[in-house]
Amino acid sequence: MKKRDASAKKKAGLSRLMELAGAKKKKLIFACFLSVLSSAARMVPFFTIYEVIKELLVYYTLPSSMNIETIYKMVFITFGAALIYGICAFSSSVLAHGSAYDIIYELRVQIINKLGRIPSGFFTGTTQGAIKKVISDDVEQIEVFVGHHVIDIAAAIATPLFTLIYLFIIDWRLAFVTLIPIFVSLFLLSSGLKNPKGAQTQKDMHDTKEKMEGTIVEYIHGMPVIKIFNRTLSAFHQFEENISAYVNTVEHTAYHFASRMGAYYAFFGAQLLFLLPVGLVISITASSYMDFLPILLMFFLIGGGLKEPMENMMNMVIHSGKITEGVARIDGILNQPELENTGNRNPSTYDIVFEHVSFSYNKNVQAIKDISFVVKEGTINGLVGPSGGGKSTLAQLLLRFYEPQQGSVKIGGVDIRDISPEKLTDIISYVFQDSFLFRGTIENNIRMGNEKADFKEVEKAAKNANIHDVIMSLPQGYSTVVGEKDVYLSGGEKQRIAIARVFLKDTPIVILDEATAYADAENESKIQQAFARLAENKTILIIAHRIKSIEKGNKILVLDKGGLKGFGDHKELLEQCHVYCHMVDANERRHCWTMRKGVI
Repeated sequence: MKKRDASAKKKAGLSRLMELAGAKKKKLIFACFLSVLSSAARMVPFFTIYEVIKELLVYYTLPSSMNIETIYKMVFITFGAALIYGICAFSSSVLAHGSAYDIIYELRVQIINKLGRIPSGFFTGTTQGAIKKVISDDVEQIEVFVGHHVIDIAAAIATPLFTLIYLFIIDWRLAFVTLIPIFVSLFLLSSGLKNPKGAQTQKDMHDTKEKMEGTIVEYIHGMPVIKIFNRTLSAFHQFEENISAYVNTVEHTAYHFASRMGAYYAFFGAQLLFLLPVGLVISITASSYMDFLPILLMFFLIGGGLKEPMENMMNMVIHSGKITEGVARIDGILNQPELENTGNRNPSTYDIVFEHVSFSYNKNVQAIKDISFVVKEGTINGLVGPSGGGKSTLAQLLLRFYEPQQGSVKIGGVDIRDISPEKLTDIISYVFQDSFLFRGTIENNIRMGNEKADFKEVEKAAKNANIHDVIMSLPQGYSTVVGEKDVYLSGGEKQRIAIARVFLKDTPIVILDEATAYADAENESKIQQAFARLAENKTILIIAHRIKSIEKGNKILVLDKGGLKGFGDHKELLEQCHVYCHMVDANERRHCWTMRKGVI
């Protein structure tokens, strides 16, 4: 089998959707087949009615001479067709819905797993609302399309096709007249959909909705600020602007398609308008008026009945544009580059080495500039510097949230790009400045550090983090669900649970990102005690703003404007590093400030 050319055009739209369906494709095909059978059975009554009308017209002067067996035969055929229609339609719907639910489940799992494999820097430039729209709205839209519209499309194509073939056999002239309004409608619709402006309006609708939902999430998060300053919705200008932009885009799309859609619907239901005059003209020249009249009546019945399946098909074509855009946005996540895993090496020691590392978030601003240093295994190291100096970026490079554009980061002499992402997470733990707890039990929140740990190990980790007594005071202890029944934890208590996770994970390298920033004096003291236990025999990197918290560390790295300005212990930096001296002086002065009325 030949290897697929990398330059080959990737699938998009419905073909890509079928590709995403994977093993469920066969079920969908069978569901479509059953839908076609049901639509064929649905058309049978029109033909049986035609046969009955023809029989009635032939013997309308002598009803007693009618062939009753023919009438009964048509009745039984109609009943059988109705039964086949019900069974096939139900089975088709069950198969399609089952496939749809399986597809959206697998898609969501695939997207979530993908989000766990791509660099965490992706989330910095992407709003929560945009990701929520893809995982929730776009995937849900696929469920509606697969569960309902795919089988409807199959029926909408098959029903007119079978019907028109039959009509052309009966009378090609009337069949052609029946098609005229359909051809006109299709031309009007396709001219709008193929128009570049029409395609752009669909994309704009997705873009503005994505921005709006991202801003909604931001607005909800910012609600305390809005309320505390007694501001209204208009205070959050971005929210208002994005909602207005979405409304304007929807209106623009509606106006763009208004004239075409109006003409489309006007012509689409106009079969009888064309059939009536043409039928009257043909009836005058017909060889047998009694033979032609049933045919004309049947065209009136079936010609008008073509509107519904054809309209369904056109609506599906219109809806497929939304599906195409939704699938493209799902692929936008699934096609994100993953962390490269060029090897499967495991370091035997845990010293950290940065060699001429440079990194920038964009072309104009370099966050890290040619930084080199060595952090010895088993030491406590501080990372300080003014805001925006590159401290968090440095830690995130070590975690492979981002990849350096130049240089290398090594652990135990092994480039972290040669360590599998799974192994890297087994080596490094990270305590964030603002710890996040999932809506679940306290035990499960701690157990995230090690899912295989037993309860005694969870309890021991909590005790080491100085949070055990707080947990035991909660209504259900370790089984208490965070956020339910007015059970809430303070920032310092959440931080200690995050530290308990790290104790349970027991990694050789730990990064602490200003972990006491939001803690009060009591919580800070308990957190510092937990840090002391945590630091035993581990390589510790502490991002700090309070010099006092790291001045007794083995080494301190001083960053400013992306560059390494100093590296040494507290005493050495006081003698050699101007930036560090300035920070120490500022930290000492902030403990001495006072507020006095009337001072300018």
